Amino acid sequence: MKILAIRLKNLTSIEGMLEIDFTQEPLHSAGIFAISGATGAGKSTILDALCLALYDRAPRFAASVETVYLTDVGDNQISQADVKNILRRGMSEGYAEVDFIGLTGHRYRSHWSVRRTRSRADGSMRTQTMQVIDMDRDEEFQGSRKELLAHLVEVIGLSYEQFTRTVLLAQNDFSTFLKSRESAKAELLEKLTGTEIYSRISQEIFVRNKAAAEALNLLKSSMEFIELLPEEEFHALLLAKEKQVESRAIGIKQLALLNEQLNVIRSLKIQEGQWKEKQVEETVAIAKQEKLQQVLAQQTDGLIRFKEQCETLQPELRRARELDVQIQSLQTGYQQVHQALQQSQKQTNSLTRKQQTEREGLNTSCNVLNRLLSPETALSTSFQVGMEVSEELQLLEWSKGLIEVEKLLLREEKQLAGLQKENDDRVARLNAFDIRTLNEKQGKLQQEQTNVQRAYQAVNNLNQLHGKQQELIATLETLGKQLTSKEEQTRTLQHLYENARIAMSENVVALRNNLHESDPCPVCGSLSHPYQQGNEVADTLYHSIEKEYKVVSEAYKTLNEQCLVLQRDNRHLNEQQKTQEQLLIDIPEDQRTSEKLNGCLLQLQQQIKELSEKMDRYHQLYQEWQRQDSAVKTLRSHCAVLRESIAQVRLLVQKLTATTEQLTMAMQGQSVEETRFKTLNEELARWQKERTLLLKGKGVDESEAAVVRHEKLLNRELDLARKEVGEVQVRLSGLQGELKQLKGSIELLATQAKQIEELERLPEIIVAQQEYNLVVERELSATEAFLLQQQQNKTLLNSKQKELITKQEHAEQWGKLNKLIGSSDGTKFKVIAQSYTLNFLLRHANKHLSYLSRRYRLQQVPNTLALQVVDGDMCDEVRTVYSLSGGESFLISLALALGLSSLSSNNLKVESLFIDEGFGSLDADSLRMAMEALEQLQMQGRKIGVISHVQEMSERIAVQIQLNKSVNGKSEILIKS
Repeated sequence: MKILAIRLKNLTSIEGMLEIDFTQEPLHSAGIFAISGATGAGKSTILDALCLALYDRAPRFAASVETVYLTDVGDNQISQADVKNILRRGMSEGYAEVDFIGLTGHRYRSHWSVRRTRSRADGSMRTQTMQVIDMDRDEEFQGSRKELLAHLVEVIGLSYEQFTRTVLLAQNDFSTFLKSRESAKAELLEKLTGTEIYSRISQEIFVRNKAAAEALNLLKSSMEFIELLPEEEFHALLLAKEKQVESRAIGIKQLALLNEQLNVIRSLKIQEGQWKEKQVEETVAIAKQEKLQQVLAQQTDGLIRFKEQCETLQPELRRARELDVQIQSLQTGYQQVHQALQQSQKQTNSLTRKQQTEREGLNTSCNVLNRLLSPETALSTSFQVGMEVSEELQLLEWSKGLIEVEKLLLREEKQLAGLQKENDDRVARLNAFDIRTLNEKQGKLQQEQTNVQRAYQAVNNLNQLHGKQQELIATLETLGKQLTSKEEQTRTLQHLYENARIAMSENVVALRNNLHESDPCPVCGSLSHPYQQGNEVADTLYHSIEKEYKVVSEAYKTLNEQCLVLQRDNRHLNEQQKTQEQLLIDIPEDQRTSEKLNGCLLQLQQQIKELSEKMDRYHQLYQEWQRQDSAVKTLRSHCAVLRESIAQVRLLVQKLTATTEQLTMAMQGQSVEETRFKTLNEELARWQKERTLLLKGKGVDESEAAVVRHEKLLNRELDLARKEVGEVQVRLSGLQGELKQLKGSIELLATQAKQIEELERLPEIIVAQQEYNLVVERELSATEAFLLQQQQNKTLLNSKQKELITKQEHAEQWGKLNKLIGSSDGTKFKVIAQSYTLNFLLRHANKHLSYLSRRYRLQQVPNTLALQVVDGDMCDEVRTVYSLSGGESFLISLALALGLSSLSSNNLKVESLFIDEGFGSLDADSLRMAMEALEQLQMQGRKIGVISHVQEMSERIAVQIQLNKSVNGKSEILIKS
């Protein structure tokens, strides 16, 4: 992960927009940079904005543990832990935005913003919003704020806790891990390394051990309730069962015999009852036969009389048919008139509803128009139709009122024209200023002022450089003369030294020893040999020349090096002069003096001042124009709305007038149709009354069909009566045969009943036998139940004994495991597991600590998560972390924090690191070592930002983001290198 840019607006002491772009110079090339400024200037606000844009959380609000509500604006309150408190007071909106490279290698932009209602400074605070964009794909992620935050964690690769330990080391968080409790260390290491599974394993082991123990105890308790009978009782039950089975068979056989005898008696009684019932049925059938024969005779006579009546009905049928034809003809005209009347009524109702709708619309439009008018000029908005004032008269009054409103509109439009003319005059005066030319002239004058100031400084610098160069040239000339003299001296001594060296070589010494007086020298031919006997003198002379030659050579070399240094300085001065002269290219030759440039600068300042005064007059006039223009726009808008409302009311009045006229005509047409309908209705009623007296009001076809149907009905009833008479005769013959058969059966059963003993007590004997059989059955069922329960208990007990062995082994295994690493809160295994993580962390921390201080080394207290310090300057003495001084604690905490940063990065490539911590507790050496450690991190490819107001750090770090406090608690940013 790599941070590319941070932008924020109106957050705490930062008013307006602030942007830090790490892709632009000098931050792009800087491996380490400082964020410096006075206390409260907003240094930590930059890092708060970084966290807000990525996680909707900020370190400064994470420390709040109490729910306290503070007064916001008006009666509104806001929790002191709410991140929206970061919005600068008096501002209506603010935001934090971060560009970064995520896990996928794409560039992302996360935007966090907060604003007040209606974008007013006194509005209530609204919920913050977030926006995430994939800049490489130009794609915006969708979802709620919670879903966007979860997606950000995925593309960043770090949670908020990991981020604040990996990318952002927040203020006052360094010593948190060093001196925290074991449980806190274990919990923090779990979050950083993602090893929460060990706590869950410990808790799961505890739960499973508890469950296994409870299951074992439950099984033992259930086995205690299983009882088995002794073997003697078991065999006795088997013998009793055999006897009970035998008794049950005998009782069932005896009961079957008794039931057969009882069935004989019951059959005798039943058949005797049936014989009596059949006799009654025979009597009833004889009576029914006689009755049906009488009905058959009556129906035959009725059919003859009906045929005689049909002959007398024919004249009435003919008259009814004639009236039906006349009524049908009259109903056709009646329906046509009725339809015309309904159509007229429908039209009248439609026009009435339309009139009512138009009245309501007119009232609404008048209300809208009256809101634009004063109470004196307002129109009446209530209809009085049907009362003292007619609708036509009220519409006339409204038309007169509209004329007065139109006169008012003309006055306002005339006033608008006057205001517009005044404003046009101001526009002409504004245009006369030619503000664009003034701005360009101001920019040119300011640029010219900058150039003159730069030239003035360059002239002064050139004068200084010229003086330095004159001194340098004079020194060079002096050294040149000395160097020439020393060169000649060196050359002479070198010649002497070379001769002396040759003279002192071994071959020359041997040749000199072989010379004799008066013999010529084989080298030079001289007969005089002055050095033949003076080897010691020659050797002394040689060493003296050698020493003097070396001294002179060293002096020559020193002078030559001084000349080279001065020549290099002279070239450097020439380059500086060229640089300064480059700044004077645009300055004429005759103006390149301090006095003339100063005079020119004063003249430019005067011109800029006069131009500023002119622009102030322009802005004053522009503000007047803006105020007047706002009034013109308001009046123009009012006139436009008023004009539109008048037109709409006039149009609605015209529509209502036309609708009223149409309604009057429709009501007259409806009256004519009602008269026609009444006349036809009376004539039709007269004919219908006469027709009602014929055939009892029934139709001719219906009456004829009724005659035919009645004749068929009489014939059908006559046939049915004949059929019923025949059926009764058949039924009577069958009853007589059944009575004869029942009589024979009764005689046979009576003979069998005489052979039964104790006939009267037979039901009591059967009941007694049934009770005896029931008792035997119950005893047998109880015996079988006992035997079955005994068998089931044996099987269940064997099964539970096997299950008990299995559960005992299972419970013992979980018990041993729970004793080792199980706990209800997961602490036991968490501490053991995180002990290895802590050991790995200390490797990283000690590596960073070796750069900060070679004196100390962090060490884990055996079998715990506590930390101790090994003091190398005190023979590796082990010290508690609470014995460290403030500066020592800071260095060790910094190393530990950097180790946590390395550990919690999840093997991600984290290229950005921000450290927000006061370095003021360090001495100069410790501060130097801290800087060297940070530079080592820089060499690993990280871009490091350090927040500090320590002067030594600011001087050591070349690239700085400086926050300078100004009035009203505001801060301004300056990036310099």
